[in-house]
Amino acid sequence: MGQRKPVIRRRTVALTAFLLVALLITAGVISSILAEKEAGFDAAVDCTPYGIPAGDPLAQAEPVMVSTSPQFPFQSPPPPTGAPWETDDFEETEGVSLGRDFAGGHRGGTVGSYHLFTRGVDFSRPVGLLVHLHGDGAEEYHVPGGLSACLAAVAQTHNMITLIPRTPDLRSMTWWRDLRRNVAWVDSLVAEVSAEYGVADGDTWWMGYSGGAELISYGLIPYRAESVTGGAIMLGGGGAPEGVSPEVTPELRESISLHWVTGLRDDGSDPREPFDAIAAAREGSQWYRERGFARVHTSFPSEYDHFTLPQAAILRDILSAAD
Repeated sequence: MGQRKPVIRRRTVALTAFLLVALLITAGVISSILAEKEAGFDAAVDCTPYGIPAGDPLAQAEPVMVSTSPQFPFQSPPPPTGAPWETDDFEETEGVSLGRDFAGGHRGGTVGSYHLFTRGVDFSRPVGLLVHLHGDGAEEYHVPGGLSACLAAVAQTHNMITLIPRTPDLRSMTWWRDLRRNVAWVDSLVAEVSAEYGVADGDTWWMGYSGGAELISYGLIPYRAESVTGGAIMLGGGGAPEGVSPEVTPELRESISLHWVTGLRDDGSDPREPFDAIAAAREGSQWYRERGFARVHTSFPSEYDHFTLPQAAILRDILSAAD
């Protein structure tokens, strides 16, 4: 972090003035550390970058971690990436479980991890489940005090717990490269969490962004559609399978609610993301329509690219419409 140095115009500057400037600079450094630390942990999570308007009750979500260190706030802030919830200086807040391990899938031989948000959910009433699948690289998983917390806050208003799994394919950190194995693993995880928390029949929603959307459209719906009891939301992608005859009953083809939302600017022209998500979303939604899925919805807003979709607002609108 750069610091602006005071310009001494005269050699007769008083020592007290110099000390005052030094104190102000030191205070500024400490304030910056505090702000950086609180933004990721002890402070509320800002959900406005994900489409929730300022002033809305959902514009701020509760933090996922709180400090336990007696040195806080004067110690160095935790790393902004990686697995900050593993630091000894923080603990999870009530209703948030981070970095749980799960072995499942084919013969139980696949091991991965997940976060689970249950806070605010009334277990005396029917409980739903939101499963969010991250994009390539798993940023949403590695920073749970961001989009994940905001999605969980939205889901909680519909009495849904929120499951944030990380792909077990740690080599590529994608969902779609080892499709069959990853589908089996995440489907097994969802079945276990659903049984543990008594998730109601017909109220499991899947949401995938970019590579996560690809897993839903390429693998989950064709082979494990019975797991999508509420609906599926594909953001920034969700292409058409090739050479696949979906193993989906006529009843499910009538009842499953499928949503594709991709910005028109998400066409692969941005060098940061060469994937043509708008073409994939159009092809994927049309593929499912042609195979008798009756509740296919598409939205291609003109103002968004691959990195600016208001994901929390999209989730809120779709779940509210479903209710």
